[in-house]
Amino acid sequence: MLSSSNPKSVIRLLIYALAFMTAVNTAFLGVLIHLFDKLVPLPRTYSYVGNDFPSQLPLKLPSVGLSLTNPAPYFSLFADDEWGAQYPAGGAAGFTVLGPRNRTFFPSMLHQMHCLDVVRVGMATNRSGFVHHVEHCVRYLRQTVLCAADTTLEPAYRAEKGGAWMWAADGIGSVHRCRDWTVLRRYLEEHPARSAEPTGEDDPDETRVF
Repeated sequence: MLSSSNPKSVIRLLIYALAFMTAVNTAFLGVLIHLFDKLVPLPRTYSYVGNDFPSQLPLKLPSVGLSLTNPAPYFSLFADDEWGAQYPAGGAAGFTVLGPRNRTFFPSMLHQMHCLDVVRVGMATNRSGFVHHVEHCVRYLRQTVLCAADTTLEPAYRAEKGGAWMWAADGIGSVHRCRDWTVLRRYLEEHPARSAEPTGEDDPDETRVF
């Protein structure tokens, strides 16, 4: 007949087992952390010399919704002040600096807005001198539209023109998933580029003569 175990011995064995399992789990956790550190690369640092700079402005923009409207009579072809107000306040016009040597960059959103404005001015003034700039901007905007590949659905309607029926869409009322451009605008106002006037010092920015 088996004798009953000593309660103190049972408790001692349980404590030993618990300590052993704790040590094993701690060691296993340490191995996992070590492997994870190897899998996740450290944040890259850039010299901002030549092509060694990030492709995106290091700024997190929250998602927002934009419901399209018909803004008429605002933003007409001749509303210079309203179009000018789209750019960040200050004299840098959206140019900003990054890196230890304050290299100058232009966020694409501001370039896209500038090109749209150039097309507007070219149409409003009908000046032949704008043709080359307008062509550059039309090509640039075409590519940025393709890049965004906005898949927001816009309800279509039937329209009759010249005796023929066709599908049309004006996009009014459709809600687009966007990034909050107001955050970008505030950042650019707080981090403007310096004057473009050459200083004669070691300058990280490219210089071109047109």
